[in-house]
Amino acid sequence: MIESYYNFSDGGSEKDKAYSNAERIFDDCSYKKNEPSLRNPFQIDRDRIIHSSSFRRLRNKTQVFGVFTLDYYRTRLTHSLEVSQIARAIAANINNKHGLNISLDLIEAIALAHDIGHPPFGHLGEEIINSKLSELTEGRCGFEANGQNIRILNFLEKKLYDNGNDGKIRLCGLNPCLKTIDGILKYKLPFKFSDKKKHFIYDSDEFILRRLHGDEFIYFIKNNYNLLNSNNSVKEYFFELTRSLECQILNAADDIAYATHDLEDGVESKLIDINGYNKIKFDANEKNKKSIDIFFSNLGNIFRTNTTKMPQLEIKMKLKEFFSNYISKFIVNIDITERKGIFKSANFLSNNNIFFKSADNNSELLDFFSLIENGIPGLDIENDYAYKYSVVGKNNINEEIKALKIISYKLVMEDRNILFNRNKARHILIKLFDKFSSKEKYEGEENETLKLYPDDFQELYNNGFYDEYNEDKLYKMCADYISGMTDLYAMKLYSSLFETANISDLSPF
Repeated sequence: MIESYYNFSDGGSEKDKAYSNAERIFDDCSYKKNEPSLRNPFQIDRDRIIHSSSFRRLRNKTQVFGVFTLDYYRTRLTHSLEVSQIARAIAANINNKHGLNISLDLIEAIALAHDIGHPPFGHLGEEIINSKLSELTEGRCGFEANGQNIRILNFLEKKLYDNGNDGKIRLCGLNPCLKTIDGILKYKLPFKFSDKKKHFIYDSDEFILRRLHGDEFIYFIKNNYNLLNSNNSVKEYFFELTRSLECQILNAADDIAYATHDLEDGVESKLIDINGYNKIKFDANEKNKKSIDIFFSNLGNIFRTNTTKMPQLEIKMKLKEFFSNYISKFIVNIDITERKGIFKSANFLSNNNIFFKSADNNSELLDFFSLIENGIPGLDIENDYAYKYSVVGKNNINEEIKALKIISYKLVMEDRNILFNRNKARHILIKLFDKFSSKEKYEGEENETLKLYPDDFQELYNNGFYDEYNEDKLYKMCADYISGMTDLYAMKLYSSLFETANISDLSPF
């Protein structure tokens, strides 16, 4: 089990020895920069994340709209910054209400890094890379954006390394704290024990779960993985009950940002207006309909503004206040409750947590709760604050958030022009993956394919960093390379490789 830091100040003036002994992913990494004593470990993690190239690339990665549509729409970078602010506010509110000392620096670090593994073109990119990688490796490998977060922080981001006694260099990535990684880990299910479709951690990172929760946690998964994958309800309960308090706060902030900011962009883009209600009123249950009615009623009142000489300016200001009020309302209604006893109630989380669809009363779910009646091995819900509490939503905010998501999905994600762009992005990513994973069509093609990669990837490949994947090593490197691209880079690379108009007159053949 890892050491808790809840009793230590976030301020940099107290030189507490416990901070200097903070457990990192690679404690034996021989390359250790002398960090300034003014920063605690979580501040160091936050700063390393901010200064990383992977974080900068979020600027040109899609949130909902393409990053080049208009300059005021959200990107993965602005989304991450907004999630960080919301998460800090939730944590501070919980601290004040319950006398806890959740580290706001830790919350900020995990929020800034929570989307760092997302590929170009949003969730579509994640689906395509996972599908292609699974197909080429015959199910031996998969791609998961949350799992890729961990791979970037521990391996792909090039900052720290270790000169081993055997003369080989080991990459340590940003070498974050275990607590930071724990706050990002949403799905604590190794790939080999998952359904291999989505929501897993890579098998190479299983050691992190062992360090967090011990061998008993892995044994629990190994002995019960059929039940854990039996249906979505069981799986979602397992994920939720194995998330740290910080991770749950991050999830709440992410949901709030998604539900409000994506809607705000939708209104700005004119995809959402007062007539949108007619398109979605029959696609929601009664509880959600009430929240949807209120949203469109208030939106209509704003657009009917005509009380000043500058009605358009007033509309913009009222829209900003409209969405800000939603965010404030959601933040103050996020609370916590002790997990003790939750394991005996199959209805608790579905009724109180904003991240689930209502769970079915099925036999597998009842079997799961019977299995964990005395807790999940490796999780101390009595003494470890990180696992003692579950985050819950009060005053019907669960239904409100779900309602806003329905509006966003129906009026934005299913818009005809958005679907056109998704189709273009799908074509680009499939063509790129096929090109950079090609090795079987004719003799020597793998070597030629390798030379298309940037120099640093070629060095990693040639020096054995992908050898653990055996015959799948080129495919795994392809997934790492393409998932790290921005939307713009992917489009430019596609154009360079496949559009004849970009062939120079001086190109040698």
